[in-house]
Amino acid sequence: MRTKPLRSGLAPGLIAILSSSFLMFGQSTPPASQIQKLKQKTEQALHANDLAGAEQEYRAILDLDPKDSQAWTGLGVLLYGEGKAEKASQSLQMALTIDPAVQSAELFLGLSDADLRKCAQATPILSKYFSSEPVGKLQRLTGLALLECTADAADPMPALQTVQRLKQLYPGDADVLYESAELYTRLWNESAGELMAKHPDSYRVHQLAGEVYEAKNNYDQAIREYNLALERNPKLPQMHFRIGQIYLHEGNEEVDEKAMDEFRLEKAIDPDSAVTDLAMADIEMHRHNLDQAKPLYEEASRLDPSLVDASVGLARILLEQHNIDAAVQQLRAVVAQHPDDAQAHYVLMLAYRGQKKMPEAAAEMQIFNRLQTERAQTFQNKMNELLNGKPASTEALPK
Repeated sequence: MRTKPLRSGLAPGLIAILSSSFLMFGQSTPPASQIQKLKQKTEQALHANDLAGAEQEYRAILDLDPKDSQAWTGLGVLLYGEGKAEKASQSLQMALTIDPAVQSAELFLGLSDADLRKCAQATPILSKYFSSEPVGKLQRLTGLALLECTADAADPMPALQTVQRLKQLYPGDADVLYESAELYTRLWNESAGELMAKHPDSYRVHQLAGEVYEAKNNYDQAIREYNLALERNPKLPQMHFRIGQIYLHEGNEEVDEKAMDEFRLEKAIDPDSAVTDLAMADIEMHRHNLDQAKPLYEEASRLDPSLVDASVGLARILLEQHNIDAAVQQLRAVVAQHPDDAQAHYVLMLAYRGQKKMPEAAAEMQIFNRLQTERAQTFQNKMNELLNGKPASTEALPK
């Protein structure tokens, strides 16, 4: 059970929410002038970000008029924003007892109940308002709270639907991405555990184990598991390709041929594997076998036109053949379609150097360095930190 409060995203807008919605009090009972002064003092405290003072003024209003549903609502929202979910729930329930039509009280009651892990009560309310609230901080908070309440349910479909909508509405949001990762990780772990329990000797178990070991850079064990998977299913795609890629990590003189043998086996199983053609083409380029590399790059591009590395590889061949102008023309087309591909900018830098266009080459090198740095910061380093900080357990994997 997660206990991290998600209301933090609401804090910057809390004053605006209270000022715009919850200070619109209804008819006051006498003494009206005194209540009106307290309302003004409440609004002043909110605008001054004096939440303690605002809470005091709300309570003073309720001392004079205990049936002011909007004051109970405002107090409940304020308490929720301060992390006092239990007290917030009590205030919001009072507001709804007085006036069941106060939607804001119902919504924040759902949020408070979600914080208290009373998800049976919270989920229907949150579902209702996540669908009806306009896009913004409050809807985002509602969706995240709804996801927290449904993420551990036996039926994952509501949580999956919620996370998909959150990602559409708030792309790139850190909390949304984190909660998505939490959900997907839980589902992956549950499915992997069920697979191992129900089919311990299947090729899928060895395939899964190999992927886990490969992610942990335990390459020898990964190859062993992939080969065990192939023993049980010789036609299993991607296994020979992955073994070949692992061999390329070894870096000794024999790896190219060992990897090439695996890639040939992969093509026999999956003739339409564009990434395998690309891998073989890169090996041939490494060996300076341009005539062998070119048709492989062309085949990779034909099978998967989105493979940027294949187009870059063909441009590299043009450079090796001293056809620099043609290489520049091709690389310009590549970076126009794929401006964030670091390798394309790097090869274009080399091509500009070949044309003696040093300012253009320097600009491309600057772009290459920036893209490499961004990639490291946004993916590689964070993933390494995550894996090192929370290593996957291997206790259940085949030995």
